Amino acid sequence: MKVYCKKHKQPDYQIIAVCDENILGATFGTQKISEFFYKGELLDIQDAINILKNAQNFNIAGKYIVDACIDTGIINENGIIIFENIPFAMKVLI
Repeated sequence: MKVYCKKHKQPDYQIIAVCDENILGATFGTQKISEFFYKGELLDIQDAINILKNAQNFNIAGKYIVDACIDTGIINENGIIIFENIPFAMKVLI
């Protein structure tokens, strides 16, 4: 499985947005998997995991990336939100 990974850089912080390749651009209820927000580099899921391990702030969407983050201990399964059968998770350090 491949995922899209986009880095949103701000002067004081960076947010990494990652979503499963197969859901980019899809709409689930009122939630759209925005190409503007998520469409960056298309990566193997393990390459995205390596980026997320060091990220202070991220937003992830999709079964494959969320499951991989749970399996590697990046996030806890209690921290995910399921919307229209699509899991989402965020990590934000203030």
